[in-house]
Amino acid sequence: MQEPSLLMRLAMFHFPGGDGYLCGLLLFCLAQVGLIFNRHDRWRRPLTIAARIGLIWSFVLPSPTPRWLLVLFSASLLWLCLADWRSKSANDPVTRSHRLQRVRWLSWLVVVCAFAILRCELPYRFSPSVDVSSQRLCVVGDSVTAGLNDGEDTWPQRLARRSHWQITDASQPGATLKSARQQVELLDAEPSVLLLEIGGNDMLESLPLAQFEHNLEQLLLAAHKPGRTVLMFELPLPPLAFRYGETQRRLASKYEVALLPKRLLIGVLTSSGATVDGIHLAPNGHERMAKLVEKLLNIDGALRQEAGSYRHVGPR
Repeated sequence: MQEPSLLMRLAMFHFPGGDGYLCGLLLFCLAQVGLIFNRHDRWRRPLTIAARIGLIWSFVLPSPTPRWLLVLFSASLLWLCLADWRSKSANDPVTRSHRLQRVRWLSWLVVVCAFAILRCELPYRFSPSVDVSSQRLCVVGDSVTAGLNDGEDTWPQRLARRSHWQITDASQPGATLKSARQQVELLDAEPSVLLLEIGGNDMLESLPLAQFEHNLEQLLLAAHKPGRTVLMFELPLPPLAFRYGETQRRLASKYEVALLPKRLLIGVLTSSGATVDGIHLAPNGHERMAKLVEKLLNIDGALRQEAGSYRHVGPR
């Protein structure tokens, strides 16, 4: 497979990375506020079209938003549509005025719900702070980390050369949540930072959600050890796959796992020359991933006097 075109890379970054969802929801909010304050009929049609585009955009590319908030938003939106239809069908001026006032209040309710959804999503756009006092990093991942070929100069190896950290790499091609649990159990129980880059194969293979949840919970249960800081890359979500992301966020919160924003991984995968097929990293991609993790863990490789150690655990 060839590297994706520039247009395809932009689409991959905008949609699975979550930016498409935020942009659609923000467009809907701004257009809806514009409709509330609109005093000129010539603006009503373009604002209505913009609101519908934003709404469709956000529903096609949903993010793992709390269900109760989505239900409240959907119910408010349906109520608004019904009230707007009734206001247009009223013949009596007084009745029409009262119904238009109701439409205004419902419009504000919908806008508040939409902004609440944005508020829930924004924390997942920022990288968490990480305790790196142990200076030991264990990596469990799939072929994005392990590479496709034996002897490939992967990003954990590059990171070990530029820092004095001890790097243990338990990634392997084709790894799934179930196999990753076995890899985690091979790791030492000493205090460390555990970085999980896993779950993409399960999602792409359309693993039933119940099985996905079970396997992920077993993995995080095995990873959750005293003195260990666990980080996990949030899964970039294709359209209509938001329930996988919802499950990941819920279990990460339950087992105190810090989720790294999906835009970070997508940002590497969509960089020019970073992949060989849109998913698996080329040398340039491994270098970008090494720099990304180096920044996330506050590793200043330029000040290290000697290289760290690297070892691989488990089968390739």
